Amino acid sequence: METIKKYKSFIWLSALAFTVCISSCNKWLDVDPDSRVKDDKFFAEEAGFKNLLNGAYITMGDTEAYGRELSYGLVDVLAHTYTWLQNSDARRPYIDAMDGLYANAPTQQLIHNAWSKSYNVIANLNILMERLENADRSIFQPKNYEIIKGEAYGLRAFLHFDLLRLFSTSYLAGGENLPAIPYKKMYGTSLTPVSTAKEVVNEILSDLKVAEELLKVDPIFTGEVIATTTDEGYLSERKLRFNYYAVKALQARVYQWIGDSANALSAAKTVIDVSSTKFPWVLNSALTGEEIVKDRVFTTEFVFGLYQPKMLENQTGYLTELSAVTGIGLVMSAATRDQIYPVSESAADVRAVYLLRFEGSNTYLGRLEQHADRVERFSKRMPIIRIPEMYYIAAEAEAISNPAKAVEYLATVRSMRGVSGSLSPALTSEQINAEIQKEMRKEYASEGHLFYYYKRLNKTAVPGHVGPYNTARYKLPLPPAEIEFGI
Repeated sequence: METIKKYKSFIWLSALAFTVCISSCNKWLDVDPDSRVKDDKFFAEEAGFKNLLNGAYITMGDTEAYGRELSYGLVDVLAHTYTWLQNSDARRPYIDAMDGLYANAPTQQLIHNAWSKSYNVIANLNILMERLENADRSIFQPKNYEIIKGEAYGLRAFLHFDLLRLFSTSYLAGGENLPAIPYKKMYGTSLTPVSTAKEVVNEILSDLKVAEELLKVDPIFTGEVIATTTDEGYLSERKLRFNYYAVKALQARVYQWIGDSANALSAAKTVIDVSSTKFPWVLNSALTGEEIVKDRVFTTEFVFGLYQPKMLENQTGYLTELSAVTGIGLVMSAATRDQIYPVSESAADVRAVYLLRFEGSNTYLGRLEQHADRVERFSKRMPIIRIPEMYYIAAEAEAISNPAKAVEYLATVRSMRGVSGSLSPALTSEQINAEIQKEMRKEYASEGHLFYYYKRLNKTAVPGHVGPYNTARYKLPLPPAEIEFGI
């Protein structure tokens, strides 16, 4: 795994750059120019650009971001994935979040940390892109300039999109022309005004268009085989970078979010059409046998994931129980478990058989479980975009105009997961969408997708929530500093 070795070797310098940038924030988006990375020697060689980009990936894996809160933590709590056994101070931020008490200090801190962390990564990506514009291209290995730049544009779009999904009103709820978030495209001290959701979406799609063109030299797209001896394998392990197909997958997400089914379907199909060779379904044989060789995160299905060396440390006490007092204990009730994985069709469903973990009477989500001795190719991998999502997007897009095709997309996923029973090709669009929701709950608990799914559709009935769901909860409040400084 030469790429992972290189990834690790860049941590010290990338961390230095990020420490400088993160510590420089005197408002959430206001960065002190005197503290910026300004040593031209840092960018005199290709390694400086690689280091700063790798720092973005590393920081995205922090617990305030996709290492916890934007995956199995806060965002899954908001989706009512978990059940609390008892109140405790440790659980208070999540209990308040689940109850919609976002202004309470513990929960407010989680929200503000996710916002701040995301915008700090964006700030560093903007530094990188500014420097790339004026860089001497002769210092780059073939294709590296385009790929580094394409990844930076793609990541900037990706981060802004998740901020939009958290802090704005959904399109279906009338949020298209309402104030949403700032789209930060420059590094510096100037304050960036809040844009409408439509303006943010346009910026995201513009960045993705640039990324798509730049990443047409991406080995995962061209099929070029990268030897470990070529630039120390820098362009290998493309699933752990924001690659060409991650761009197409994000386009599918964005178009689905704004209700553009035709473009969502087109982008999703681009990924689906190559999935058999580039993103193949995980095999049952990869889930059986000794624990150290189980592929619980389904790495073959990654369209985009993060290398996260602290996955075991980060989830201890969250997806495992330390004690009734000190542990967070993100527990799924037996009733919820049996609702998601009904016994009638889940006896062979690999998600029920291999991705749930039991401690006494408690059920924990086991997809992200880390075994101390598990082989590295199946551990320390945080899934961000996986291939089943493209099938769900395609099924929803076809539900009205071509329901039989929509059922076919769903049937493919169900078949690969071992679900017994078939779906009728005569299902109505409403029935198809109900099946998609069932599938989403089976597939994506612990990956942070369900809250966005419920919000996009402005659902007033959320599984796990008693009574009608107050849709005002779907919009997280901007951190107080944003309001104070008028940004």
